[in-house]
Amino acid sequence: MICNSNQKRSRFSARPAAKFVITRRFYQSILGLATAWLVCRVAPAAAQILKIPFAALSPNYAPLWIASDTGLFKKYNLDVQLIYISAGSVIVPAILSGQVEIANMSSAPALTAWARGAELKAVGVTSNRLLHVVMTRSSIKKPDDLKNKKVGGDRYGSLSDLILREALRYYNLVPDRDVAVIQTGGLPERLGALKSGAVDGAIVTGDTALEAEKLGFHKVIDLSQLPIRYPSSTIIVSKAFFSAKRDTVKRFLRGWIEGIRVAKTDKQTTIAVMQKFLKTSDRSVLERIFEVYKSVHERVPTPDPKLMSVALKQLAASVPQTNLLKVEDFTDQSLIHELESEGFITKVYENR
Repeated sequence: MICNSNQKRSRFSARPAAKFVITRRFYQSILGLATAWLVCRVAPAAAQILKIPFAALSPNYAPLWIASDTGLFKKYNLDVQLIYISAGSVIVPAILSGQVEIANMSSAPALTAWARGAELKAVGVTSNRLLHVVMTRSSIKKPDDLKNKKVGGDRYGSLSDLILREALRYYNLVPDRDVAVIQTGGLPERLGALKSGAVDGAIVTGDTALEAEKLGFHKVIDLSQLPIRYPSSTIIVSKAFFSAKRDTVKRFLRGWIEGIRVAKTDKQTTIAVMQKFLKTSDRSVLERIFEVYKSVHERVPTPDPKLMSVALKQLAASVPQTNLLKVEDFTDQSLIHELESEGFITKVYENR
């Protein structure tokens, strides 16, 4: 009996213990799930990677460089990876194929591609002023002296190519008839061609123009003094990416606009970043560039359909159907307008 009684007590006392173990494990599971939920709620999502090409080693692109180099894009959960591709005609297929998501480039090749059917959008423009110059040796004293000479430019259809041709026409010189326009490459290559004597002149800008001056070349055409305005340093996206990832494009523009503010107001940071990308340690050159470009970068970088329309008309010779197109279908001002109406741009420039 004693033995049976003990067995009964043992069986009786085992049940609460088992129930306690099950209950403890249940609550541990619940606690684990709750902790995991809180971690997911609190931990930031991984930054979105964006591959962003830029089209020239020019101060026009300083806002992009600054936003990337100083972590401004990271504020908006973007991991921006910059890629230097010196030709817009190469960047456009990369955008359309999805190899890159957003590009900072001249509007010229993008506009040309759009006029030929490419589904692209211009969502921001840093600058509408042209600071390009045609530099030559001292024996060429005026634009008329360029007749029967060779002038180095970028690839056909690039911004440098288009505005060089427009400037020559302004002085009644017919490109490729009166003046040979030679495709010599990017800014460093154009300066190299000028130094070697492969060309008689070259269209350059930024620190390359200042370096040419130091080498003894001089301005024969200054496009900033001509009645030619052109939207440059444009933010271009594919229509498909814009439709699917509008918020991503807007976050990119936030970081880029903050980069513009730095390029306009913060001399030391801007010079440090330009020194890295332009690969020059000449402080006097960098300071001159900062002073010139701080007034060129647009505070509100809206793509202006009127200026784009002027640019589109200049394509008429090579793209005859341009007169049937509406440039408003190429430009999209909505994101910049939203950022302005939301007070974002005003806040960026507070106390500046």
